Amino acid sequence: LLFGSVTGTSERWAAELAQRLRGLPGGAAWQVDVENLQGFSIDTLFDRPAPDRAEVVLVLLSTHSDGKPPPACAHFCTLLEDHRHDFRVSRDALAHLHFGVLGFGSSDYDAAGHFCTAAEEVDAALAALSATRLAPFVRVSDTREAAAQVASWWPSVAASLGRLAAGAAVEALAPAGTRRERGADTDSEADSDSDSTTADSEAAAAAAAGGAGHSDMEELADSCAGTTGSASKQGRGQPREMVTKRHREQLTKEGYKIIGSHSAVKLCRWTKHQLRGRGGCYKHSFYGISSYQCMEATPSLACANKCVFCWRHHKNPTGTEWKWKMDEPEMIVAEGVEQHQRMIRECRGIPGVKKERWEEAMNVRHCALSLVGEPIMYPRINELVGELHRRKISTFLVTNAQFPEAIDNLSPVTQLYVSVDAGNAKDLKAVDRPIFTDYWDRYLDSMRSLARKKQRTTYRLTLVKDHNMSEAADYARLVGLGDPDFIEIKSVTFCGESKASSLTIGNVPWHEEVKVFAEAMLSFEGLGENYELACEHQHSCIVLIAHKRFKLEGRWHTWINYDRFHELVAAGRTDFTALDYAAETPEWALYGSKEHGFDPAETRVFHNRTKRKAKEGLLSEVQLRQYPHDPALAA
Repeated sequence: LLFGSVTGTSERWAAELAQRLRGLPGGAAWQVDVENLQGFSIDTLFDRPAPDRAEVVLVLLSTHSDGKPPPACAHFCTLLEDHRHDFRVSRDALAHLHFGVLGFGSSDYDAAGHFCTAAEEVDAALAALSATRLAPFVRVSDTREAAAQVASWWPSVAASLGRLAAGAAVEALAPAGTRRERGADTDSEADSDSDSTTADSEAAAAAAAGGAGHSDMEELADSCAGTTGSASKQGRGQPREMVTKRHREQLTKEGYKIIGSHSAVKLCRWTKHQLRGRGGCYKHSFYGISSYQCMEATPSLACANKCVFCWRHHKNPTGTEWKWKMDEPEMIVAEGVEQHQRMIRECRGIPGVKKERWEEAMNVRHCALSLVGEPIMYPRINELVGELHRRKISTFLVTNAQFPEAIDNLSPVTQLYVSVDAGNAKDLKAVDRPIFTDYWDRYLDSMRSLARKKQRTTYRLTLVKDHNMSEAADYARLVGLGDPDFIEIKSVTFCGESKASSLTIGNVPWHEEVKVFAEAMLSFEGLGENYELACEHQHSCIVLIAHKRFKLEGRWHTWINYDRFHELVAAGRTDFTALDYAAETPEWALYGSKEHGFDPAETRVFHNRTKRKAKEGLLSEVQLRQYPHDPALAA
């Protein structure tokens, strides 16, 4: 029994129900534990019991304010939601678990939608991860006698436990019509995905009819989203808001904090990892950022591509030019930092968070302008970048190689990326599914524009098995166009199944395959004369090829002197080069190091199920080679 309490109500009822459980027929066979969610590790839920055992979790959760959980256990609810919407987590991750949820609050807040909302979300999240519901979710109001309300829930629990104790299967109960499962959760992904497919077809038909190649499926956004957008409320000729009500609901549900009408921030999982001392992202290894001080953001949720590996499954808007209402760059940055800091504050209660890092994390030092969409589409991108630099926040901007003029006009950023997702036009069309009809010309011109930049530039290759890995030589030929300082080659991240994408886990290359591809690429077009493998981050299945100009006196300098960069920008200079703010790369981050790019100052933590499989010999040799050391030996 897990409880989260404000005034002690749910704690008292947890103790009471534990006594009732022990008194049930056959109750002596149950191991009954009562635990406060404040110190409970969510990983415990994902550990599968022995085949002859049944595992039941009863959650009793009180309400704080505005429907939120008690502050002391808010981290549990946050992490459960993260697991629910994380495409890396299997949809049947909790299929071994049986559960029931009781919410404690006040029905006075029902009209405002705040009556036991947190408990309701826990119930929905457990069910979404395939746990078996033993009893319908029940809200217990402090305006009525609690015992009678609990009594409406308890018989279902007791009966189900009896069947489990007898070795019988228990059929999952349907939800009790909660707001969560009545509304947002029954807004099926299929509806959204089919809308996108329909919009795709109509946009393509319009393009074929018009021949101009600039048809914009966002014209259909409101009708495709199944809602009347704010544009309909505006006068004819007035710019609409980019994000429709449906878009906002979908993105917010998945953890995005929407800023204004077209921007967003989201807390990266690596930020949470490094807050706990569990390792940083690949940018920490390759470029020396502090992952726990990095804000992931975008000033444009819209994009001109519909990539097969997009982690949004195309719930964000699409377009080929800016035709929406435009928010002020200062507002976007200010609110983005505020929302990011708010998410950092919510991490305080997560077990293992280091106090000093949590405090430092409130000072944002880096911004990854790569969250979703196409940041460079935002017409005032230079002002936004300038505002970030004024705050001493470094900028890592990723563009999808469809807006070469915007690249030419871009002010200096700390590091500029161009996504190079294919080596030929046929593969690019299949992988990126661009909206522009002249996508290949724009792609090549974007690389040529990159070559004219003086600051740090990067090609970013995302490898997808059976889609864009057939010819390493094609990619090698493209390097000469952009003369990038760096080439990142990473494995695609599997985003889960969707009608918007045909990818499966089988399309995800192993780290070893990424390394083989990188080595092959260096063997073509004389690339190995000027470039060399410099770094790797095995944890992220990514390697870094760097130009040899960054190997000074035999030592790699892929890291960044951020203070020096800000000095150069503050001086108003635009002529400085990437080497003017280069810093030496530590030995542990180098390609082939025994750490495989994992910072030795951090602690590598393996999931309990990974350690169990390793100890039981269930991991293949290929799988074991993906870890820096045998998980079976981990503490």
